[in-house]
Amino acid sequence: MKIGYARVSTREQNLDMQLEALKACGCTRIFTEKVSGMIAQRPELKECLNYLREGDTLVVYKLDRLGRSLKNLIALLDELKQKSISFVSLQDNLSTEGANGQLFTNILGAFAQFERDLIVERCQEGRKIAKSKGVKFGRTKDKVNEENEAKVKSCAQLYQAGSTIREIMKALRIGSRETVYRYLKKEGIVPMRKNPN
Repeated sequence: MKIGYARVSTREQNLDMQLEALKACGCTRIFTEKVSGMIAQRPELKECLNYLREGDTLVVYKLDRLGRSLKNLIALLDELKQKSISFVSLQDNLSTEGANGQLFTNILGAFAQFERDLIVERCQEGRKIAKSKGVKFGRTKDKVNEENEAKVKSCAQLYQAGSTIREIMKALRIGSRETVYRYLKKEGIVPMRKNPN
């Protein structure tokens, strides 16, 4: 059975051309959606995929009506393949059936891998350039930012006034003892760790 999926990006756009083509190729049921392809939540597409059964063919007017990205499209085609469901894109004259279909799927997979590799390469190049300009990555150990400076001072004052570690944690909303000890150390105070309070 041929099942169609038609989508336009905005409510102002018209589905008529897609619907005519899908009906002409023999689709017995057509799911329609008026939502941007960049939006992950597409309830009609989800319903369409749930409706499809082994041996069915999913038909779209054009490839870009289905996938939000190459990665997304390949994942979707792989899902269809696992369920023994064929795929046809009318305008692109593409089908996953037969030897040409397998070639098409493999080429898409290669492009997706190429796209991933390019992204990784760009990130690595960007980090290299940033490092050469002196940009530091990650968190610097024991670095206290400006907004915590007040907590460091208050921590030391409370400890010197006789407050316990637990009382300091509660008063300053500090989540761990180690943070209190680190703050005290920054102020030159080395508290005794024997008393758990």
